[in-house]
Amino acid sequence: GEGAMAAAPDGDNQEQYLKEATRKVKEQGFFMKRCMDSSDLKGALNHASDMLRELRTGVLTPRNYYELYMKTLDELHHLQDFFSQLCKEGTKTASELYEQVQACGDVLPRLYLLITVGAVYVETRQAPAKDILNDLVEMAKGVQHPMRGLFLRNYLAHACRDKLPDTGSKYEGSGGDVSHAVDFVLRNFSETNRLWVRMQNQGPSKERKRREKERQDLRILVGTNLVRLSQLEGVDSRRYVDAVLPKLLEQVVNCKDAIAQPYLLDCIIQVFPDEFHLSTLDSFLETCTQLKEKVNVRVILEAMMKRLAAGARDASAEGGGDAASAAARTPPRAFAAFNDCVAKLLEEKKGSIDLAELLRLQAALLEFALECYPGRLDYVNHCFGTCAAVLDSAKPRPSPDASPASLDEAEAEQLERLLDLPLAPAVGLAGVLELSLFGQLVEYLPWKRRRDVSLGVVRAVLGANEPLEAVDAVDKLFAMIGPLLRDAPEAPVPAEPTTKPTAAADDETATEQLLVAKLSHLFRHDDTDTLFRILGVARRHFGQGGLTRIRYTLVPLVFRALALARQVKAIETKLASQQQQQEQQQQQQSADSAADDDGADGATAATEADEGNGESTSAEEAAATPAANEDEAAAAEKADQPARLEPPQYSSRKVFQFVHEIVTAMAGSFPSLSLNLFLQCAQEADKCGFKAIAYEFVSQAFIIYEDELPDSKAQLKALHLMVGCLLLSAGFDDSDYDALATKTTQYAAKLLKKPDQCRMVAQCSLLFWAGDDPATDDERRRRDGRRVLECLQRSLKIADACMTSSAPPIHLFVEILDQYLAHFEKQNPMITPKYIAGLVALINEHVENMDRLDGRTDLEAHYRNTLARIKAKNIIPNL
Repeated sequence: GEGAMAAAPDGDNQEQYLKEATRKVKEQGFFMKRCMDSSDLKGALNHASDMLRELRTGVLTPRNYYELYMKTLDELHHLQDFFSQLCKEGTKTASELYEQVQACGDVLPRLYLLITVGAVYVETRQAPAKDILNDLVEMAKGVQHPMRGLFLRNYLAHACRDKLPDTGSKYEGSGGDVSHAVDFVLRNFSETNRLWVRMQNQGPSKERKRREKERQDLRILVGTNLVRLSQLEGVDSRRYVDAVLPKLLEQVVNCKDAIAQPYLLDCIIQVFPDEFHLSTLDSFLETCTQLKEKVNVRVILEAMMKRLAAGARDASAEGGGDAASAAARTPPRAFAAFNDCVAKLLEEKKGSIDLAELLRLQAALLEFALECYPGRLDYVNHCFGTCAAVLDSAKPRPSPDASPASLDEAEAEQLERLLDLPLAPAVGLAGVLELSLFGQLVEYLPWKRRRDVSLGVVRAVLGANEPLEAVDAVDKLFAMIGPLLRDAPEAPVPAEPTTKPTAAADDETATEQLLVAKLSHLFRHDDTDTLFRILGVARRHFGQGGLTRIRYTLVPLVFRALALARQVKAIETKLASQQQQQEQQQQQQSADSAADDDGADGATAATEADEGNGESTSAEEAAATPAANEDEAAAAEKADQPARLEPPQYSSRKVFQFVHEIVTAMAGSFPSLSLNLFLQCAQEADKCGFKAIAYEFVSQAFIIYEDELPDSKAQLKALHLMVGCLLLSAGFDDSDYDALATKTTQYAAKLLKKPDQCRMVAQCSLLFWAGDDPATDDERRRRDGRRVLECLQRSLKIADACMTSSAPPIHLFVEILDQYLAHFEKQNPMITPKYIAGLVALINEHVENMDRLDGRTDLEAHYRNTLARIKAKNIIPNL
């Protein structure tokens, strides 16, 4: 046999050795091929032996030895072709060649030559393939040097890969059957693995790391045997269960090597089909519990679960995304088998597996359950329960009410990943709320990771797009996403932050809170009282968020409440209509009853007269007619009667009060936003016919304008909103409307910048001539031509005052002209063509004297369009 491994030299010596060995291989290969060309068999064998002796070296690293081995194999292919040609020509028989190469003196060259001839021998079918293969696999034991033996057995597997008596092969029959093929591959695999494991114990202990690295480089030589085994046509599920896997697992357990065991099991997982794994899952998992202590069993189990999950996913895709396809692919006992294996590992290796690995193992099991058994939330809760027990054991609480001990970074990362796994839109709202231990597990995470997990919950609920229609469900959901709704309890934020948050922090907060805010649009219920309670729960939770959050979360809540107010008002209007109809019906019935009484007296007298004359009515007719008429009348009355509506517990006024409280709470911190919301609320209240409530909302907006808006840009924007709100409002009393319009005009006249004053005062003129159609829009008509003229003349005065600046704002006059023209077209009697003509003359004068400044082109284009409008309306003759 061959000897033990020698230490390989480092550095440049490796390159020199490889270069020299390669040169000799090429040289001897050249001479070998020259002898083959002259049909010199003996010479070819001698040079082939000399060439193969280079593979006896023990000084090359596995990578360099592999390079030398591949170059030698290239030459051996020529020799194999030469042997085949000799056999075909009849110069030599395969058996003669087989005996002749055994005369080579050195073991390693002799075995390489023997394998080369053996492959040709099998191909000629002059002897049973099973006997030749058995002979080769036995004689290969002559090389016990681990690295040289590994490459020799790799060459044996390579040379005979297509010479096995597999099912359907031409070598089947007299050459053997698939059992002989399986036996050959298994024996070669067993010896290959034994040599590979022996490498670990060759040489001094200080070179252990180097040897482990070399073994990792050579592991593919072992795995190729399993690949070939999986490719055998005759290996079906039954043979795999009975003959193949038991021997493979026996080899895995008996080798007792921390590198070989996980690699071999991973090879088994990857090369054999899912059906085989499902048939042998119990025995495979049993083996996983018998591995060496240093082996990371989690990696092996995770690989198997991912393999089966991928198969279930593919089956689901083929079935059109049907979850039943995935479940049918993976039987329920698979989860139970994995779970039992995990439980056994936890019991046997308690204390030796760190917490992060345990959490990763549970995450892998959970991912497997979600992929293979969609909708089985009991499996999810089971995994959560196991994690809760593990965490409670590893990080016990000092007291039942105390917070658990914190996790390190790796443990927290794994727990966060585990909690994120079931948070998919497919789980839906109901599924998220059924995760009973979710909140308990989240408590182990630091606050930042809790927020990330809560975001996953929000995204899952939004992705499912299911209505939030139960008060308890909303309360439970907001409890789950609490870290998004409030600050960490140990680090409260002051009412007035002392440091300004960074732009990145602002963006992150905005992104989070906008997602949370979207939940408001999922609040739906046919019963308005229930929906109002849901909004109340949301306000209670949102109110805990502080100033950084409520600016995002309360705004959609306000609009959702305004929609509810419209809904409640519609019910109240319908109820009032029904009440009015009932009163009218009662009045009609009373009138009919009185008329019937008068008619009854006349009928009695007529009957008596008829009886006196002997003209009696049939008794049968008299008895049947009233009963039939009574039934028909009752049915008709029931059909005509509208469906009864129950009066809501919470009126539309109560909803507006709810909205008022929300916006008032925001006013001090977000004045511009609150002003806008108050005006929106005023419009809704006006549409619902609550003029007093609408007036209150507008008054609150005016108070914010006076007290909280020192910035001129914000004031200008607010004034535009005020004007728009008043123009859209139709329910104010004339006195209230006049007061609000006057106040708005006064605000406009006090703006900081003169041009803003000019534009805004002109805009306010619209407030005093609202409503386009006097004939059909009486309700919304606000007609005071004198006030309109005052506004326009005031704006002209302000514009004239601006003309003293270095860049006269002539465009202000053009904009005022537009307002004059608009009011003229609205048939305001105070706006006569005289005013328009005077303003046109003024603008013409200024435009002629205007320098060629930036913006003149735009101004002239605007002015030309206005003049064209005036000409089209023939307001100024001969323009």
